[in-house]
Amino acid sequence: VPILLDIFLNEMTQYIEALKDEERDQDAYLKEICHALKSSAASFGAESLCALAIEIDAKYKLGEVIDVVETQKVMIARLTQTQQRYQTLLIK
Repeated sequence: VPILLDIFLNEMTQYIEALKDEERDQDAYLKEICHALKSSAASFGAESLCALAIEIDAKYKLGEVIDVVETQKVMIARLTQTQQRYQTLLIK
């Protein structure tokens, strides 16, 4: 479990960095990570992160207009919050 948790934490770091990358197509990337986070966040019991990912993914699937900049900020904040909480589980 510690190895899998470490992978999950590293993925969140990569997501945060990529969401801050102004060179990247944030709309497409946000859609991609929300799809991936639905299962990984659920697997680790990160309910708040999972719920946000499901909500955003559903909007994309329904073709709703998404404020990418605002949604990106919310996702970064949620990823950071989740990452900080879960890192405490690795402290020995």
